Amino acid sequence: MTEGRRCQVHLLDDRKLELLVQPKLLAKELLDLVASHFNLKEKEYFGIAFTDETGHLNWLQLDRRVLEHDFPKKSGPVVLYFCVRFYIESISYLKDNATIELFFLNAKSCIYKELIDVDSEVVFELASYILQEAKGDFSR
Repeated sequence: MTEGRRCQVHLLDDRKLELLVQPKLLAKELLDLVASHFNLKEKEYFGIAFTDETGHLNWLQLDRRVLEHDFPKKSGPVVLYFCVRFYIESISYLKDNATIELFFLNAKSCIYKELIDVDSEVVFELASYILQEAKGDFSR
């Protein structure tokens, strides 16, 4: 029996999921497994990606086995990222609070990593919304 390969899935809440991926595991099954950690019902917006040797993000094809993808040839675990793959016109279309929170965490991560170009005024406005959500309205 083939042993499998170690994988590390980076989640949107900054946790890392360490897995031993078996050769027959489909990417869809891996996505289902990761989504279950968030009790995620609206999985269709999310995907699992990896960075190739040129630094480009590549999405796992859900109908293929995980280990059939062309991962970088380096030692150590395969590094994967669970993130938003398909965006929507308005957040109001989302039905589940877990999905909304993950969209927020994805946007926060993209801004922090400078994948989205945001001017400083907008950054401060977004930070104020985050503080308001976390701490509530300001009162003396």
